[in-house]
Amino acid sequence: MSVMEFMQRIFPPGSMTPGMTKDDFAKIFADRLRAFEEGGFLEKTGMTPIHGEDDFLRRLGYHAQRKELMVVKYWKHGCIPCLSKAEMMKNVEQWCVNDHPGAAFYSIDIYHKDNLKLSDRQQVDGTPSIQKYFDYQQVGGEVRVSSEAGFKKNLLDTLHACLDGKCPRNMEPEY
Repeated sequence: MSVMEFMQRIFPPGSMTPGMTKDDFAKIFADRLRAFEEGGFLEKTGMTPIHGEDDFLRRLGYHAQRKELMVVKYWKHGCIPCLSKAEMMKNVEQWCVNDHPGAAFYSIDIYHKDNLKLSDRQQVDGTPSIQKYFDYQQVGGEVRVSSEAGFKKNLLDTLHACLDGKCPRNMEPEY
């Protein structure tokens, strides 16, 4: 879903009055966005959260032993692009669980107090940021797809390449 389509879900036509002040707009925007997040959207589209470097490393090791791709979405509350990709991410996660095992999905809220250092170490400089890891290393670069079909193809191509010993490495291990 595009950012514009997502914004129309939060702000249906006629919900913003012409001539409102910048401060009024900021308050209404923040209130509506918070209500949208807390109204079940985050619960419906959420993935298993990671809290801090120890949790990240434990999960990285677990999936490395199982020869699985670990997909991590770095996001933050109130990020419209993050929220607009959330349903696509959840759909792809379910598709993998049901039809293509070998990938595990996680989310990292970059502003959670336990994740600040981890986000810096993984060089996350914007959200949403989707990174993939295999055998303890980040692989295949940051995911830059905008469609569900493109994301599925990206994941399968990366997973198959890694399992065939041709994993597209792009970072040296940090740990």
